[in-house]
Parts: sequence; C-alpha cells; structure tokens
Amino acid sequence: MANFYVAKKKIKKTSKQQKLIIEKLDQKFQGIGYLDNKVVFVPQTLPGEEVLMQVTNDRKKYATGKLIEVLKPAPQRIAPSCDHYGICGGCQTQLVGNEYQLEVKQDALRNRMRFVAQSTQWLPAITSASWHYRRRARVGVQVDKKGQLALGFRQQGSNDLVNIKQCSVLVAPFDQLFTPLYDLLNQLTVKSDIGHLEFITCDSGHYIIIRLMKSFKTKDIERLQDFEIAHQVQFLIQDNQGEITQYDGQTASLLSYQLNQDKLEFSAGDFIQVNAKVNQKMVEQAVAWLELKSTDKVLDLFCGVGNFSLSIARQAQMVVGVEGVKAMVERATSNASNAQLSNLTFHHSDLNQPLSEQAWYRNQLGQQVDKILLDPARDGALAIAEQLSSLKPQLIVYISCEPASLERDSQVIINQGYRLEKISVMDMFPQTTHLESMALFRKI
Repeated sequence: MANFYVAKKKIKKTSKQQKLIIEKLDQKFQGIGYLDNKVVFVPQTLPGEEVLMQVTNDRKKYATGKLIEVLKPAPQRIAPSCDHYGICGGCQTQLVGNEYQLEVKQDALRNRMRFVAQSTQWLPAITSASWHYRRRARVGVQVDKKGQLALGFRQQGSNDLVNIKQCSVLVAPFDQLFTPLYDLLNQLTVKSDIGHLEFITCDSGHYIIIRLMKSFKTKDIERLQDFEIAHQVQFLIQDNQGEITQYDGQTASLLSYQLNQDKLEFSAGDFIQVNAKVNQKMVEQAVAWLELKSTDKVLDLFCGVGNFSLSIARQAQMVVGVEGVKAMVERATSNASNAQLSNLTFHHSDLNQPLSEQAWYRNQLGQQVDKILLDPARDGALAIAEQLSSLKPQLIVYISCEPASLERDSQVIINQGYRLEKISVMDMFPQTTHLESMALFRKI
C-alpha cells in the first residue's frame, strides 16, 4: 500500500497576532498555551488569561511568542513596581505578588521531583523579604562606538544593556546608586576599558569592584575618592588576571559577614550567598536536619569559606570541609582558627575524584562518615552521589540551586539505599525564576 506524505500543520505566520488562552506556567515562569495542538510559551502571562500574542519562533515541537496585550487578566496579576520590568532581564516575576511567586516555585519543584519524592514530607518554604534583599550583584557596563555609556542589566534575550535608574531588589545604598555611578563613569578617562561593576555589601562595608583592563589616571582616582566620600562606599579593582586590589595597587583587605556567633572573612572574588537573611535561616535548617550528636563525624562538601562548616562544628565531634577552590580553603581555615574551632579542618580537593582514595579522607575519617552536607553549584554533585554506597553516611543534606541536577542526583542517591525524607524550597531570589531548595536523605 502506498504511503502518502502529509505535512504537519504549522502555526499561522509569525507576523499575525493571535488570541491564546494560557493554561499553566512552566518553571521559567512562562505562560503555556496551545495553538493547532502545539505548545506555545509566552512570557509575562498567567494561567487563565486570554492574551493577544505573536509567534516569534516556530519550532517543530513548540513555539515561543511575544505578549501584545492581556485581554482578560488573571486575578493574581498586579502592576509591576519597577519601571524597567519587561525590558530588563533581571526580574521576571513582578507581575504577581511574592506569595504567588513562591507557590509557583513550589509547584515547579514538586512537578520536577514527582517521581523521586512520592512519599516525601514537603516542609514550608524558607521565605525572604520581597525587596531589598540582594547584597551582591554584577552590573554591566557598555560603551558604544559613539562613546555612549550604558550601565545596567541585560535586556531579556539580548546582550544589550538596559540603562538602570534604580533596582529595588538590591540592598541600600546600591538600590539608588545607578544614576550617580552613571555620571561618575562618564567622567572617567578609562570608561571604555571597564568590563563590569560588582556590588557587595557586608558587615565590613559597601564595595564596588571595577573590572578594569587598564590603569586609572590621576584625575580618575580623584573622582573615585570624591565618590567614595559622598556615598560611603569603597572601590576595588579587578585586573585582567582576576586579582582584586585597591585602586592604588595595594592588596585589598578581606571582607566579612556575621553568621550566628561567627565572623566569616572572604575575598571580594569569593562566592557568598547573596541573600543574608535566607542564608541565616538556611544554615539553621541544615544544622537541624543533620540531627547532630557530639560523636558525629561530618563531611561538608563544596564548603566555600565555611558557611555551614563552622555552625556544624559547634555541635559535632569532627567536621571536614572540602572545596575545589584553593584560595577559599585558605579563607575557611582562617575562619575556623579565628572561631577557635580545633575540630574543624579544610582541604582543597577535586570533588569529581573518589574521596576514599584521597589521603586526607583516609587519615581523618577512615571508614566513618556519619553525615554529609552537599552545597554544589548548578551542575550538581553526581560524582559524590555515586560514591555514597562506600561512604555510608546516615544522613545527607543536599542544598540545590538547580532542580534538574537535584532530580538527577536524588535518583542516584535513592538507588544506593536512601530515602528522600523531606524537602523545602528556599526563596533566595524573590522577583526572579531562580529556585533553590534543601533535601534530606536518610539511610534505609
């Protein structure tokens, strides 16, 4: 019998505006609807809304569209409070309140984990203030061929910058510093050689790191000094090798933040959690979930400068922190010494390699690891998860900043004889789609 080719029905040409009913949201907070039985993703829309949209990218299995007009708004929709919303790519979820944002994130994680967390206890989320929570941020700087300066964040789906006048997710004073900084940069002789700025506020002060490909001239330094006095900030310089110094070339002092009774020092180039209040709650919850005893030996992997390690060491017999960045290990070791914690040591190690084959593991932990805390980057901790059958900890607390890698690693951990006992979302980044979570695994 002859087979006749039948072309799949295509969505109408992308130049035409079409009505669409939004049925649900995906993890990226994009509305999902259907045209001609094809999934269509439309940002800035909500479930139940009827919208006028225009298809901008028609693929084989799905299409993406641009919102033209909301014809029938959802009751949850609110007016975004930021003038830059919809243009700036920094915040995607301001069209609803923070409570609804959190519900969407929790639903997204439940959906992602539905096959590995069937009998898991879902705990209330660790919440955050909706605004003025971010103590660290990177801000783009661009100068075009005509010498026109742009200072701000990238446009959605573009490498071009949006000139920002204010940003309410940042803590003071950075939320209101964009216009003064714009005026300052425009006066510098080296403005075309600035790659970006980075804001950091902590207990030791307010800092602006300038990524600079050349050296400042005397007039530039005078302008920086005047700005520092006027706005109570301190400038630091990051050179082409990534070294961070004062603008006179002197070594930059370490910065610090307080966590419970401990002072943690870090370099301006080190990773720290950007939401200080959520970080405090996160550490407290992780310590509680570990059910620490005075006889426990605990492994803190991807430990950074000791954000979790110091608090754990105050309740356990021994804590070993492991980090892949050597300079951060040095900072963590100094933090432990300053806290007078003799039961806490740190090691620089490649965490993709078998832990049991490394000298520090054999010498300090031998065959016993009672509990493990994991706080990996977005790629997750697959290499560690695959070693658990030999490490045999009773409990594992996993801090995740990427649901996809958490789902993957959870399945590997479960397959080695653990059950996922409880999980909670952490609202580290309100007004954005970023989803952080904490999971507890117990040996069966």
